[in-house]
Amino acid sequence: RAALAVVVLAPRADAHAFLRARPPPLSSSDGLLDELERALGAARRADIEERARGMEAAVLPTFRTLPKLPGDRLSPGGARYMLHRLFASRRNWYVRGFDNGGDAWDAASPSTAFQVHSGGQLEGIFESRLASEGLSLNETLALAATLESLAHEDDMARLDAAYRVANVDPDAAPMQDDRAEDVIDAYMVMYLTRTAAGEATPERIMPKTAPEADDWFGYWPATREWIRETRQAVVAKEGDRGGTADGDGTSRAATARVVDELTQRYGWYSDQECLDLKRRLAVLEEGGTGRVPLHSFYGAALHGSYEFSETRGYLGQIGALDESDAASPKVIIPNYVLAPSNCMAGTRFYSVCCINECEGVLGQIERHVGAPEALPGAIVEVVERIPSSTVAAPRSLHAALIERLEGVAAQHGGRVPLHGRLFAQWLHNAYPRECPYPHLSGTISPMDSATYESATGGRTIASVAEMRDVCARAPEEAAAAGA
Repeated sequence: RAALAVVVLAPRADAHAFLRARPPPLSSSDGLLDELERALGAARRADIEERARGMEAAVLPTFRTLPKLPGDRLSPGGARYMLHRLFASRRNWYVRGFDNGGDAWDAASPSTAFQVHSGGQLEGIFESRLASEGLSLNETLALAATLESLAHEDDMARLDAAYRVANVDPDAAPMQDDRAEDVIDAYMVMYLTRTAAGEATPERIMPKTAPEADDWFGYWPATREWIRETRQAVVAKEGDRGGTADGDGTSRAATARVVDELTQRYGWYSDQECLDLKRRLAVLEEGGTGRVPLHSFYGAALHGSYEFSETRGYLGQIGALDESDAASPKVIIPNYVLAPSNCMAGTRFYSVCCINECEGVLGQIERHVGAPEALPGAIVEVVERIPSSTVAAPRSLHAALIERLEGVAAQHGGRVPLHGRLFAQWLHNAYPRECPYPHLSGTISPMDSATYESATGGRTIASVAEMRDVCARAPEEAAAAGA
């Protein structure tokens, strides 16, 4: 599989080095854990503490580079952005309530995620802190760990349902491997079809688990093989650690560890589909711009690329259409690939979507700079050394691109804010196939096709006649533009 290339860059020595000091222990977070224990119990508190410790290293580079409130605390928008970045990089989850959905990051508080998932009590615990003084690093980690713990509980309810629809007794271990695999297949079908535990029935789920059942998901046969490989690896690893006795690889506890590993890895495994999608769009690209003329996009659909058939209205809604030249609209490759319509699995907590390679690029810049803003030269130095799946490195940036970055700095006292729209725009020009174009907040509203059709009454898929019309008019419009 193709993968995002990663280089390790030494951090720059600077006046912000003090921020790299380790934060105080999570247990010192001003009574927050005590409040969570009263709300959720001692066992859940211990789980939250363990999960938060495992997240700390992943969030520190982003935390250091975000603007802060007094006391080194994050605003609601800053906390929401950092939580989005954390789950996207940690598990490739796009958590409902943490993603911005086309709005500004400060348009909603991250605590509202609990409104959807667990009622008002948890929201109140975190919102009281956010509203008064923002969140510290440890409080933000506690929020993330609480959400992840609740999502894990939801996963275990789905596993119980998988035992039920597969007609397997979870207490019957040891059992034949194929019966344990039946349960795991049922779980993954529920995950891929976003079927809640209470909605799963044998008739709805089990026919899709057959090895040859590719009519509902073309990649199912290959995914089924990957599921077995992952299970074997998890069971063997547990055995090497002394955690699985002979024959215990089919127990419910062992199966729970397998499905937890599958949900962690699935986003990375399935991204091969996203990379393939991007490669096919890049073949149609206009001059290295990261854009595909709409007539070329529809032309590919008419010749068999069924994915490339969204209506012009839906493409605009999800932010994937550049209409700066109304006579020659173009599909923006990274915005299209990262759209909700290409999400592949999920639960009521999150969706599993294509990996945003740009966040990996930005993460490397954050680690190198270690501050909310940087001189243009420092950014150029690091960007010239960061490759992507379609950009080779090291490279020399074009003079016009450097001049544009210097223009951003000129608007901000000589330094470039790393988390502003202008820098995101610049990154799109530096990595046109990886970094999405950042639309003005409120001008787009990314949503999946079912939500769009329900909300607008419009169609998401263009008819053959509509696509042929766009293709037929393209030569005439091109001639008019060149006149």
